[in-house]
Amino acid sequence: MKRSVLISLAGGLLLVAGMLLLSPHGAGAFFSLPGLLVVFGGTVAATLLSRPVSEVRRLLHSVPQLFRADDDTLHRDIDELLQFARKHRFSGPRAAERALGEISNPFVAAGLRQVIEGASFEELSRSLQWRIAGLRARENAQTQILYTMAAFAPAFGMLGTLFGLVHMLSGIGEAGLSQIGGSMAFAMVTTVYGIIASNLLFKPLAIKMERRTAQRLMQMGSLMEGVLQIQQKRHPTLIQEALETCLAQCQAPAPGPVPLTLVKA
Repeated sequence: MKRSVLISLAGGLLLVAGMLLLSPHGAGAFFSLPGLLVVFGGTVAATLLSRPVSEVRRLLHSVPQLFRADDDTLHRDIDELLQFARKHRFSGPRAAERALGEISNPFVAAGLRQVIEGASFEELSRSLQWRIAGLRARENAQTQILYTMAAFAPAFGMLGTLFGLVHMLSGIGEAGLSQIGGSMAFAMVTTVYGIIASNLLFKPLAIKMERRTAQRLMQMGSLMEGVLQIQQKRHPTLIQEALETCLAQCQAPAPGPVPLTLVKA
């Protein structure tokens, strides 16, 4: 797991735990199983209603990857691309076909296969761009699901609050202060769950996925440029210089964090 992710998770948990422990009535006052069911159950149900189940399933498989350190394969992919470029230019088609079997990246391998098969520049460029567009569409859809859940969670928190207020007001003539206090506490705690789920879980995950997608697209664009230059039969030294420039751009510091705003309940 990434060190930055561990620090962020620990900081968020410590913040919430500190608030609970400083409560005059202890952490138990903030635990409500019905409130959790209303917020998280309602958020999941609304998400499944608004999005295809297949996209939600892909998101569930992708979220754990956000907490792991990304494998830095760009250097390896560039080295394999340059080896193919040298064999394709100096050793002939048979050597290039053997070198194709050593390519680890499926995106690069698909492009270089088209180079061997004699695809035109336009055909090759269009094919690679479609693959990049497919990745962008898939990951943007997952990001939008997380933003959708970030919008749903406070709304269901407010719904739980309204349920609690209705229950409290309907029995205000007969119930004692303890029952009224319990209903009011349930009403308020669901709003807390919705705000925490939105601003400490769903929205940070969405921003993190956006940054990962941008990094992947930049890397794929660099590799696409290398494949296109091989198709144009440029010298491997010139290809290496171009890829080194792209590599430096990919490793440039990421832009500053996007400012977060609390979702209003």
